[in-house]
Amino acid sequence: MMHQVEFLIEGYLLPPTIGRLSISEDLILESVWRTGNESRLNHEPTSYAIAYVGVAAPETSNYFLTARDHLEFFLLIYSLISGQPVTSMMGIGTTLNNIASLGTRRFTWPSFEKIHVQTESIDGFFCKPILDAKKLFLELLPDRRRIMESSLGLALTFYYFAVVASIKRYEEAVIDLMIAGEALLIDKDESIMGPLSRRLSTLIADKDTERAQISKKMRELYDLRRDIVHGRGRKPCLDNVRVLFDYVRRAVEHGLSLRDLSKEDLLAKLDKA
Repeated sequence: MMHQVEFLIEGYLLPPTIGRLSISEDLILESVWRTGNESRLNHEPTSYAIAYVGVAAPETSNYFLTARDHLEFFLLIYSLISGQPVTSMMGIGTTLNNIASLGTRRFTWPSFEKIHVQTESIDGFFCKPILDAKKLFLELLPDRRRIMESSLGLALTFYYFAVVASIKRYEEAVIDLMIAGEALLIDKDESIMGPLSRRLSTLIADKDTERAQISKKMRELYDLRRDIVHGRGRKPCLDNVRVLFDYVRRAVEHGLSLRDLSKEDLLAKLDKA
């Protein structure tokens, strides 16, 4: 039996030239705005979208959770690619005749209207993040369960938390980014700062000189993280937050490209390099 679950997504997702985008056979995104706005020009700064998720599941299973997990995996990938914080709220589920009818009717969120784009286009700079996220999502989708049940899934999740936190609290973003890095590159019962800085620099550096620079900077950033969590009143500057975001994003992306390796094999590979 086929089901459709609708979610309201808050945050910048679809650019102004895309009103509707099929991410996969069972995930469609549609731009919407709050009822009452006469044009997109006076729309409030936060954007919205409706996600239609199709699930093939028997009536006895919780297809809402299956749909949520599918969408959230895409949103994790999108935040990794774009750096944009996006959150979702679950709407309502309904039965579908077939997957081809996904998104042909909306059953919930009556206070939001569909945006009709006059000149639909998926070309250009502003479309690149969502299209790159779509490409990576489809590449990773067959391994979604394995990824999310591993340290890679934890790293992806805390990177997303850091993106959301960065809107208001840089301190929280730094902590979440370090957790993402530790989840990916630190084994249990192991010291953190030395192995983390060494392995991360080995994973993402293109040259030996860059490797030394990244390792040194990561040690500085880990000292910053330690001062934050121990309540020493140290405030992270924007430049340091940006650098840490860049390092951890690159590490997670490299980790995803090496997802066929177990964590033990990945760490052994980095330690031998």
